Amino acid sequence: MSGTRSPSPLVQATSDLALVLAAHGDLGGKGADNTPGHVRLKNALAPLLPELDVVSGVMKGTPPLQEVVESLPHERVLVLPLLLSNGYFCKTVLPRRLGLDPNLQQQKEGAWQNLNRDGQYIKLLPPLGVLPFLPDLVSQSIQSTLAPNSKSTLLKPELDREVLIVAHGSTVGPESRLCALQLKERLESRYGYKQLRVAFLSEEPFVEKAVLTLSEDAVVVPLFASGGLHGQEDISKIMESAPAGCKLAPVIGCEHALAQHLVSYLQEIGLTRGFANQRVAVLRDLPTQPTRAALR
Repeated sequence: MSGTRSPSPLVQATSDLALVLAAHGDLGGKGADNTPGHVRLKNALAPLLPELDVVSGVMKGTPPLQEVVESLPHERVLVLPLLLSNGYFCKTVLPRRLGLDPNLQQQKEGAWQNLNRDGQYIKLLPPLGVLPFLPDLVSQSIQSTLAPNSKSTLLKPELDREVLIVAHGSTVGPESRLCALQLKERLESRYGYKQLRVAFLSEEPFVEKAVLTLSEDAVVVPLFASGGLHGQEDISKIMESAPAGCKLAPVIGCEHALAQHLVSYLQEIGLTRGFANQRVAVLRDLPTQPTRAALR
């Protein structure tokens, strides 16, 4: 990434701070601007965070993440990885695309770092897959799938229901598997689910075989960030082999409740404290940074 800002920003700054939703994307895919999960989340966050400019970009496809960030006129940028594990893309590819210090590329799981680049201050948040509210969001998704017409947000979990969590998996590293298994353990310990299973697209146990052994009233939860190639097309095709009574929950990145969970998380870690004091709280948390004019 070069140190020169685009002379024609894609986003007109309305505040000192931008929130970038950073997704994996896929070559030849729909891209962040046309993928249901990304568009829905960006549109849902905007009114909940009125003093932040919310944008999105992808590491593969369009709009390219590095171009999105370079085009931002903001002095301070929060980057939220819409990734379901803290693996290679989160630890290495994402920092490189953001032009961050190569000596600080490795990000510990669940931790975040403050990194400066060319007069723009970037705060890299943990990926979606390790955020503390994920078990709550998944449990909500399971219960709303079982009772879609219920208006209550406090549904009693059906703990004996068979649930299959579908994650990507990897043949390269263990992070995707570990994050999915950790989610399973947290759902069991926090809520008491008794029949949770995990299967993967890219490693054993493979989801194609797992769905064949599901009970007729099971729930399948796609642990993906958007309704793109894996979250929508692959899962829909695989579900054709599942028993007729199986229910498919929404892709977790497309859940309507995700936006509110993210806002609450940002408040809990001190980045926002309500709409009225939001800008003051955010800027207090970030160190003083010289303006670009002073750096030129």
